[in-house]
Amino acid sequence: MNGKKLGKVLMRVVCVSVLVCIAANFALAGTYYVSTNGNDNNPGTKDKPWRTIKYGCSRIKAGDVLIIKSGDYGSERITFANSGTRKAPIVVKAEEPGKVILRNGHIGLTGRHHIVIEGLRFVKHKGGSAIGIGDPASYIKIGKCIFEDGVGANGITVWGHSGGKVELTHHLEFYENQFIDTNDGHDQDYGLSLNYGMYAYVHNNYIFGRGHQTISFKRMFWYGISENNVFDSHLLTGQYIGQNLDKGSEDNTSRYIIVQGNVFRPAKGYRAKTPIWCANVEYAVIRHNYMEGLESVDGGWGAGIHLSDREKGYAPGNPTHVLIYGNVMRRIGGTTRNPAIRVLAKCTDVRVFNNTFAYCRRSIGSESPEKVRFVNNIFYKYERMVSEPKIQNFIFEYNCIFPDWNGKGKTDFSKDPLLKGPFTPLVLKGLNPRFVPDPRSDACKLKKGSPCIDAGKFLTTTVGAGKGKVIKVKDAGWFTAGFDKEIPDKEWFSGGFTEPQGSLIRVGNSGPIRVVKVDYENNVITVDKAVEWKDGDGVALYFVGSKPDVGAFEYSPKGSFLVGTQPTE
Repeated sequence: MNGKKLGKVLMRVVCVSVLVCIAANFALAGTYYVSTNGNDNNPGTKDKPWRTIKYGCSRIKAGDVLIIKSGDYGSERITFANSGTRKAPIVVKAEEPGKVILRNGHIGLTGRHHIVIEGLRFVKHKGGSAIGIGDPASYIKIGKCIFEDGVGANGITVWGHSGGKVELTHHLEFYENQFIDTNDGHDQDYGLSLNYGMYAYVHNNYIFGRGHQTISFKRMFWYGISENNVFDSHLLTGQYIGQNLDKGSEDNTSRYIIVQGNVFRPAKGYRAKTPIWCANVEYAVIRHNYMEGLESVDGGWGAGIHLSDREKGYAPGNPTHVLIYGNVMRRIGGTTRNPAIRVLAKCTDVRVFNNTFAYCRRSIGSESPEKVRFVNNIFYKYERMVSEPKIQNFIFEYNCIFPDWNGKGKTDFSKDPLLKGPFTPLVLKGLNPRFVPDPRSDACKLKKGSPCIDAGKFLTTTVGAGKGKVIKVKDAGWFTAGFDKEIPDKEWFSGGFTEPQGSLIRVGNSGPIRVVKVDYENNVITVDKAVEWKDGDGVALYFVGSKPDVGAFEYSPKGSFLVGTQPTE
């Protein structure tokens, strides 16, 4: 046999050996069990389970599933000896979600990848967090877990590379978890704290009680979606976007965060101070959230949405390129004079448009003379329009402000918007875990004949006539593509990043069409469908009729819908 033929034979042998090894690995992957009646000297089978979760996690490998039977496992400090793979993750789950109890237990996932944890209940965890995800770590899913009455500790902490290498900690998903704190003496600090990482999808979680900052994109987190979470009370802030400020050369700025479709409200015995705080972040979108308070409930020193922040020794927060639209706020303020929107310090290019604020104690306030644009909003039956008075640089256009306010802009109007109602006060409820928001926002839909129908402003207009998917506009800053790049391996996520996140718009008579790219410097948007337009055609979030409506809802005889969403017909 010549050398060439021998080489081919050897190559075939190597390939076959590799395939055999891979097949062997998959064949050896199995399902193992842990039980309070087990023994760590057992083989971990259903009939002869292991005793401790810690031991089980030290044994399992890629492709294995570890099922934990119901019971109280006390205080275990759990780490994993191995990581999973993209096609063969390690799965650890409770046989009955919520019935596997760890008291002051901890799971460490530093240096681990491709791991799924479901259904565990952590009670009175202390120090740090119940689950810690550290640098490096990737492809981690935490779902259906309960984090209850943490003692000054977090539920879940993600802490990537603090030297700025955020790419080392990535692809994280948190879903259907419960962050509960009813222990008035020792508050759970953060439910979920995200630091120094990339690509997090946070959805359909439930929050209740006295948690401090319940979900926070805290330090230098890039590309995140928080959606469809239910916040039934929070002591301080429900959703933080870019919490930590910069100090000297320390850059903590978060980037490209979307917060959408969440519900915030107080509960029986518990307040909801500030639903959303947007501070040290670039390119954030806050849309289609529902926030409700109650006059008899303490609002703390909060607001519906706080913008920016300040702290001694740190640079002021500077939320930059922030779009706030399609949100509904009712009765924000409670027993205090908190406004729906409050500016605390420096802001750059913040736009508040097509929202509805109803029965709020105060509508707006500012402690710093920042330029913020308010366009196409409804301010309805407020007690007073202004809280803190430094609003001289706010810009108001085409807002419905009722009752009248002497500070309104030239194009604002004061007419009863004829909202659908009824505006019955919120009935406070106790602990009631649920993972699909059930907002009461329909009261803010427009009735037929509302003066807000077709009364809004086009957000911008086209520059020149054309045909295709690339459109030049006067101001592209009103729109988002969701993110500035394609998210890598987005198919790993169960949703969020797999869905289009760009603005849903109408150009002239064409729509709905989706924005897929924005060139802010040159004011050019790229859309998902080829269309034709004339010079000066109006461009806005998708609407029906001759012009956009004012407020969070677009009126349609076939069924009103939140602006910037797909109408249901």
